[in-house]
Amino acid sequence: MKQCISCKEPGEISLRALEVRTLPIRDLGGERKVQALGGFVDGAVCEKCARKQLALELDPLQSNRRSNIGFAIVFVMGILILILTYTLLKGQWVYAALGAAAIICGVLGLYDNIRSGIRRKKELSSLPEKKALYQAAWSVFVQNSPSKDEDADLSYIPIDEDTLRRKNGDLMILYKLLPAIAVEAYNKIHQKDL
Repeated sequence: MKQCISCKEPGEISLRALEVRTLPIRDLGGERKVQALGGFVDGAVCEKCARKQLALELDPLQSNRRSNIGFAIVFVMGILILILTYTLLKGQWVYAALGAAAIICGVLGLYDNIRSGIRRKKELSSLPEKKALYQAAWSVFVQNSPSKDEDADLSYIPIDEDTLRRKNGDLMILYKLLPAIAVEAYNKIHQKDL
């Protein structure tokens, strides 16, 4: 039995993924990306870590906690800037606009995070427990897998029943793949000749 990728205990939920390497290239024409497929990556997550992640994702306020804290700080800083602008700087509009913009960004960021947390909660709540636990285990796997290799960004495509039913276009949209790489990924997932 493999070790849990998170806590190193025996992992009960086995996961398999296809690694995607994305290299952003910046030049005078702007930014474009080059992608290539890596190999298959196998891992496992213990039920305890999966249940902990599932409980976290079922709480809309806690699911994006780090991001929520950041947006809350931006909101508070906006209020402080407005207070300082009107008390010390006699309402200079440039600083007041900066404070108002920070408040708006903080509120919109918190709103979007909470809305996506509620959407994720609905998705997970509608699934059978075993499938919801698998989704939580996948989240643990992605969080604990490398996200960078030198200059390349790493992402992962899960190899499961749902992925095997998808077409090239679905893979391209869901995993932000270039068209040629989506075809290659489809063939590799289904073990067709490349």
